[in-house]
Amino acid sequence: MTLQEIGKVDIAQCESVSGYHRRAPDSEFTSFELSAEDERCSQLIDLFAQQKYRRSLINLLSPDGGSTHRPKDGDFIWDLSFNFGPTDFPDGSTGEGVLVTCRNFFGKLSLFRAYDGKAIRCTVQDQDAFLQQVYDIISAEP
Repeated sequence: MTLQEIGKVDIAQCESVSGYHRRAPDSEFTSFELSAEDERCSQLIDLFAQQKYRRSLINLLSPDGGSTHRPKDGDFIWDLSFNFGPTDFPDGSTGEGVLVTCRNFFGKLSLFRAYDGKAIRCTVQDQDAFLQQVYDIISAEP
């Protein structure tokens, strides 16, 4: 599935990306906001638009529950919020703001869509490389 199919919005229409990241052993999170004019914003949008996402079988379990992880040096997490202007949803309603959130929790990828408030655990091909590529983009100095 594409991110558009999962999130119910066209990721190419995203106006900005914000979020935070952290790499162990650091305990402080670094926040960021990338406007449409920032090359890193378009890199992220293109990267997420190109991926094919597969739902994880963990989605069959309810409720989702929490996750824990004892980080080792070099482990990282990130959380991205894709911000949109006024957007039409498939049911005819509209929304704006953060409509899709993607989270990497130490190698576990999840997507949240505002359309119906659903969180979905998923995987992508070459997931470790993809997660690292995202981290490299958002942690790069402007």
